[in-house]
Amino acid sequence: MNGEELRIDPTIAYDVVELPSRGIHYANKKKSVKVAYLTASDEDILSAPNLVQSKSTVSELLKRKILDRDLPFEEIVEEDKEAILIFLRNTAWGTQYKMYLYDPKIKEGYEYLDKEGKFEYMVDLSTVKMKDFNLKEDSNGEYSYYLDKSKVNITFKFLSKPQEIEISKIKDSWNGNGVPPLKTKELEMMIKSVGGIRDPMQIRSFIVDKMPIKDSQDFRAFVEENKPGLDLTQKVIAPSGEEITAYIGFGVEFFRPFYGL
Repeated sequence: MNGEELRIDPTIAYDVVELPSRGIHYANKKKSVKVAYLTASDEDILSAPNLVQSKSTVSELLKRKILDRDLPFEEIVEEDKEAILIFLRNTAWGTQYKMYLYDPKIKEGYEYLDKEGKFEYMVDLSTVKMKDFNLKEDSNGEYSYYLDKSKVNITFKFLSKPQEIEISKIKDSWNGNGVPPLKTKELEMMIKSVGGIRDPMQIRSFIVDKMPIKDSQDFRAFVEENKPGLDLTQKVIAPSGEEITAYIGFGVEFFRPFYGL
C-alpha cells in the first residue's frame, strides 16, 4: 500500500473511474481516479448560494469527490470531468437520462411532440463508452501528423487544461484592437516539431508565415477527430421514423437531479 492509498479515509465509500484521456495530458500518466459516492453532506455544496452565483458548484463538488491527490484539479481535462460526473449521476440516481429532441419531420398536431416541437427520449448513461484512441506517442510523448500541402511531418501534443485556460484568458483580456490570435496560439502550443526542427521561434515563424490554411484546417480536424474522450453521441429513431444523431450534453437536464429537481 502506497502513501496515496494511506491518505484516503477508510470510511469513505468510493469506486475507481477510468479516465477517457488515458492520462496523456498528465505528467504522471494517470489513467484512473478514485471517486467517492455522493452523500447527504454534498447537498451543502449543491445548495450554497455563493457557489451557485459564481457557477463554481460543479468544480467544488468534483474537488470534494476526487480522492486522489497526485492529480491537481486544475489540470483535469473536460472529458475526464465528464466521465466523473456521469459516474456520480449514475451511482446516485440511476442511469436513465431524459432528453428532449427535435423530430426532423415535424408535423403540427403530432401527439408525441411537446409545445416546442420536441419528443422525449430516455438515454441509458451506462452505455456511454470511451472513444477509440489509436494514436501512438513517440519517446517525447508526441504524435505524428503529415501536412499534405506543406509536404512536411510535424509532431504535436493535445492541449492541456492549463493551456486551454491560457487561450481563454487571451480571448477575455483582448483589448479589442484587431483580432486575437487564438488559432495560431493553439497551433503554437500543440505543434512541437516541424520537419524535425524543435526551435519554438522557427515553429512559430512557420505557423504564422508559411503554413497554408488548408493544412491548418485539416490538422485541427484530425486533432478533434482523434482526441481521446467519451462518445457522447446517440443514434435515435424519431417517432416519424427518421434517424437522428443526439448529443448528450451537460446542461440543465443533466444536473437536474443534483439539485433535487
